[in-house]
Amino acid sequence: MKLSPALWLLLGAFSLATRVEAQASGDRPLSEAALYSLYVKRHVATMAFADLAVTHGSDGQVRKTGDNLVRAHREAREKLERIATERHLTLALPEGDTSTALLEQARTRLEGKVGRSFDSTWANLAYNWLSTLILDNNRVVSARVTPEFQPVVREHTTWLFHQSVEADKLRKRFK
Repeated sequence: MKLSPALWLLLGAFSLATRVEAQASGDRPLSEAALYSLYVKRHVATMAFADLAVTHGSDGQVRKTGDNLVRAHREAREKLERIATERHLTLALPEGDTSTALLEQARTRLEGKVGRSFDSTWANLAYNWLSTLILDNNRVVSARVTPEFQPVVREHTTWLFHQSVEADKLRKRFK
């Protein structure tokens, strides 16, 4: 049985997510500051990933999707930073996280690609990226926050899900 490159990437991302998941392994709950720090880190990485489409995409819809992701994640990052400031929380971005590994993997996969090859690869990566963040958020982050922060985690998952629907539409254009 032959697996498509996109499936291999998805499998790799999911297996990587189990090794580099949600900040650091451990049983202690994420504090409010740690949760916001994690999400800020993921927004920064997603912006860097999306910027690859903005700067290297040849298809207008790929560039637009990248631009929309950059804008949405910048606004979400800024909102979290404002909340943290208002609550006198210190944000300390985690060194390693799922998004760090995803960004490195995406850059490697996109290296040397141009035109339709770049666009179709980026579209697949975008869908896989968001799916991996949703999975990690539901499986790992949710398990590590106290009940008072569960609504924040659920809202974040829903927000990512809406972005993944758009990424899936783009991905299907390149099949």
